[in-house]
Amino acid sequence: MGELRNNLLKQQLQHEIDVAKGLEARGKSKQAVAHYQRAASIYRRLAYVSSRDHAESFFDSASQYEAMGKTISSTTPQARALSSQAIESMVISEKSTTAWEDIGGLREVKKTLKEAIILPFVHNKPAFVESPRTILLYGPPGTGKTLLAKAASNTLNATFFEARTSSLLSKYFGESSKIISMLFEKARKSQPSLIFMDEFDSIMISRDSGLQESTRRVVGQLLTEIEGFNTRGEDKILLIAATNKPWDLDDAMVSRFQRKVYVPLPDRDSRKRILEIHLKGAVLHGITHEKLSEMSKGYSGRDIANACREAIMFMVREQNPKLEELTPAQIESYAMNYRSLTREDFEHAFRKIKSSVNLETIKK
Repeated sequence: MGELRNNLLKQQLQHEIDVAKGLEARGKSKQAVAHYQRAASIYRRLAYVSSRDHAESFFDSASQYEAMGKTISSTTPQARALSSQAIESMVISEKSTTAWEDIGGLREVKKTLKEAIILPFVHNKPAFVESPRTILLYGPPGTGKTLLAKAASNTLNATFFEARTSSLLSKYFGESSKIISMLFEKARKSQPSLIFMDEFDSIMISRDSGLQESTRRVVGQLLTEIEGFNTRGEDKILLIAATNKPWDLDDAMVSRFQRKVYVPLPDRDSRKRILEIHLKGAVLHGITHEKLSEMSKGYSGRDIANACREAIMFMVREQNPKLEELTPAQIESYAMNYRSLTREDFEHAFRKIKSSVNLETIKK
């Protein structure tokens, strides 16, 4: 009986939120505020009949919607215009061209992620098969989390929203929460769509860490959006967030993600594949991809890519010592001199490009 009551309350809650957002989008702020207040009331009812762990997040959501009602009426036209611009800046209009084959290694990670992004879009499946819509990628920096999100978008042929911290945070009071709300609304209108939030820890830091009130509101708003997001079975939207510091994230936020995927440093075979990708077309002399994979132990995929670029540029500078002196007229007709890449090129590269990963951080 209790489960039935909670399901009915959640359905009513989603209805109130949808109506409020629709009214707000049409400029009917006063009517929207009334529905947001009703949503806050339902959240409180859910909190009173839930376990302590869930009650806290429901109370947070209730407070957030009450605050939203106060914010809507005080938002200036200039701030509203900037919110729309912020959302538009997140949309990557071109279809992602990143393929799974462009990402070296990470076989198990790619398999897990492929399953996670395909399941929600398969309609003919048993009711007990989980369809995760929120995925958290975590691991050391430079291990390919952004590339994985872009490959996922490519697979789904989806509208790709790259929501960066600089776009989500606004100098106007209350606008950051509104931008997040508008982002999810825009994603619903652009289905199928994928929202990617990189450096998630930069704004979703634990609320026990002495946050400013404005940042608390952002955390609360995103919690609210994801809560409703996970309950709308008909939406063809995925949220993928990435972080290098999962221990800094708000606990309530981490619990909202239905699938958490660790993206590790590349192993030897993965490093070899990454080297092959970034050295495609180059001829090696006196060195092999296997040996280079040994030399790059402890490096992230990004570090390896940077080392490959440095080795290539070391060869280019040697073979073209006056390259920087070319005039605009000479550049167009210039034929670049080049040779095979040698052990010396890579030894220089690895001396200059060090691993950016702190091994103590991985142990956390």
